[in-house]
Amino acid sequence: IAGFLDQLQRLVTEGCADDLEALRPPGADAPAWEAAVAGAVREQLEVEVYVPLRAAVSRWCVTGWAAEDAVMRVKMEALRAKPREFFGVAGSPGGWSDAARVLRDGVGRSTLPCVKLRSIVGAAEEVARHHRKEHEGARRDADVDTAHGRADDGSSPIVGGGGQAPSLGADDFLPIFIYCVLQAQLERPCALCILLRALCEPSRLIGETGYYLATFEAAIEHLKELDLSDASPFRPPDGGDR
Repeated sequence: IAGFLDQLQRLVTEGCADDLEALRPPGADAPAWEAAVAGAVREQLEVEVYVPLRAAVSRWCVTGWAAEDAVMRVKMEALRAKPREFFGVAGSPGGWSDAARVLRDGVGRSTLPCVKLRSIVGAAEEVARHHRKEHEGARRDADVDTAHGRADDGSSPIVGGGGQAPSLGADDFLPIFIYCVLQAQLERPCALCILLRALCEPSRLIGETGYYLATFEAAIEHLKELDLSDASPFRPPDGGDR
């Protein structure tokens, strides 16, 4: 199915290249336009090809990974009872809940693989937005303290260079994303990983979509390997290679 979708997409985009180029708005960025066209073509092809075969594909995935998902269901239910601090996740819960909701609605409840993949990227962007908002709020508080000549801990307040919120590195992002995946209450996450990896458009595997799909897979793999009898603090895997 994946090979057929990929070949059909190439035939459509290459065979209709002139017509598609004629539709490009004046001044539109060519790479961005090509990416948008590829996404639209892929989505329509999945409607025409994947949806009629969805029942058979889902049955194959669910059956093949039933044992792994049964174990995951027990682990994820137990871990959802843990507080955020157990996962090393700080900040107000609102933003992380928003990211979990994007995963739950876009990944868990949507039909098309391409929509599920976009939702994984969207959830990651939601995490980054919330992190930026939290740090901008902290920076404003620090600016107020600076104006009054004080810092919360009694030391000299330090504001980041240029007043910019620090970027969210992979080592910090992955534990948060694991927590959001857990709170999304996705059914059959192991089978879902197989489906998305198999049907992801090849060109997107080497870009942003591929990066966050790998991060999503890392989150599922870590939860799968987690020993619930281990009383030690939650330790996420190194996200540097992801």
